[in-house]
Amino acid sequence: MKRPTAAAAAFALTAIAVAGGTASPQTILYTFTGLRGGAADTCKWFDDDATDRSIAALTRQTDLLYNRIALPAGANVTPRGTAVTAQGEQLVDFNLGSATICTAAEALYGPTPSPAASP
Repeated sequence: MKRPTAAAAAFALTAIAVAGGTASPQTILYTFTGLRGGAADTCKWFDDDATDRSIAALTRQTDLLYNRIALPAGANVTPRGTAVTAQGEQLVDFNLGSATICTAAEALYGPTPSPAASP
């Protein structure tokens, strides 16, 4: 088995640092459950197809729910992507440890303010 050279390792670390430097870190504000398994589009698919009762959809939904993760409040993460469900919910994805997690955007940005009721 070939081992990477020091130059290759340094190049890889530099590429990761440059790629990671494009978005600013955010702090997880609340403890939410996030879905493992990919970008915000994974959460969008889950939310938009929650009523799909096909075997394929139920298998994927079960897998995503079984592999969910509790988000540690106060952890710093860098958002990578966003999506919006058919119902208008904002979603975000980020890396937490070695896993890519997607969850509701309010886990990072706080709840979306709702308009005040008319008097």
